[in-house]
Amino acid sequence: GIGRKSLPGLSRLNLRSRLADRVGRYDGCRGRHKERSPGGVSVRGTEPIITMCCPVRVPAPRPRCPSLSDTPPSQFRSGLIYGLVAYTCWGAVPLYFAEVKGVPAAEILSHRIAWSFPLMLLVTALTPGGVAALRAVLRSRKLILLLLVSALFLAGNWLLYIYATVNGRVAEASVGYYALPLVNAFLATVFLGERLRPLHYPALALIVIGVMIPLTGAGSFPWLAVVLPVTFGIYGLLRKQMPVDSVTGLTMETLLLLAPSVGFILYMEVVGTGAFGRDWNMNALLAFGGVITVVPLLTFMMSLRRLPLLTQALIQFISPSVQFLLAVTVLKEQMGPEQWAAIGCVWGSVGVFIADAVVRSRTARRARRELLRQRELELVGVVRTGGMTVGS
Repeated sequence: GIGRKSLPGLSRLNLRSRLADRVGRYDGCRGRHKERSPGGVSVRGTEPIITMCCPVRVPAPRPRCPSLSDTPPSQFRSGLIYGLVAYTCWGAVPLYFAEVKGVPAAEILSHRIAWSFPLMLLVTALTPGGVAALRAVLRSRKLILLLLVSALFLAGNWLLYIYATVNGRVAEASVGYYALPLVNAFLATVFLGERLRPLHYPALALIVIGVMIPLTGAGSFPWLAVVLPVTFGIYGLLRKQMPVDSVTGLTMETLLLLAPSVGFILYMEVVGTGAFGRDWNMNALLAFGGVITVVPLLTFMMSLRRLPLLTQALIQFISPSVQFLLAVTVLKEQMGPEQWAAIGCVWGSVGVFIADAVVRSRTARRARRELLRQRELELVGVVRTGGMTVGS
């Protein structure tokens, strides 16, 4: 055993490590017991003996997302690489759609779904427990119906984005994805009862102003910049309510959309207007639509497990930034003064959102350090008043 040793003789580092190990997992028992608890620390002052820190387990806290202070450097680097790959791929997607510009948007969408399904099926088979999770979903009629609804919103969002790309409106689409985090916050407030943070209100106001500027200045309503984040936000809201992981969910969604997608492709081939089968380069490009769907999703999920939420909140704006730069420089889309003013308002709202995320992260870290310090002071106070000893 350890033997009988005066607790004040323990090093401060050892005391802090014990405390850090117990914060959030065990609560000190403050009751009076006639016998010492196994492994407990007893205070001998006056009888009866007071046993502190009895190993009574309190309800486990909710899993805490990693923060910048407790994420190992190697894990942070790998997560950052995965995140950069995912968001850069999503941002560069307009280049792919520009290569298949002569194909109708509905046919591009059908090929994207048709070629994504076998890849997602392969990923599900390689994921531990993936096949069992897929079977469990297939046995639930309620989950199938919910996934069908979410699949329709996802397909609508993909179709609109393809339409924006092949019609030279990538910049307008990027404005919508800049606003996506705030749209998600608004939907969570309306449907989930969550509260907006104070800085979210001016950020939302800037987005509204950015939408109204083209409407009042040029008489055109930027409906793509509104509908794209709303459809994807509703999709995310629906998926948040389902007990289905990302891989299983997307596999089921592509399965539910597979039959109409393949049917539409066959119909286009029968009537003689289909793009598949005539040019091998075009065939390869259409089949590549499955890759550009699956690869960013997988790298995104791997980054989500490794990165703090603050880092995710910052790097998610890489995707619309890459889209906007490609629209202006490579795709040569024309931007009028109204569009630039709208972009300025959206960038302003993004700046407010990032500032709020940084402040919130710092406040959470400060609160956690203060809690640890308070627990340490409480235990040190007990030591000074009680002649505490460590039992064997």
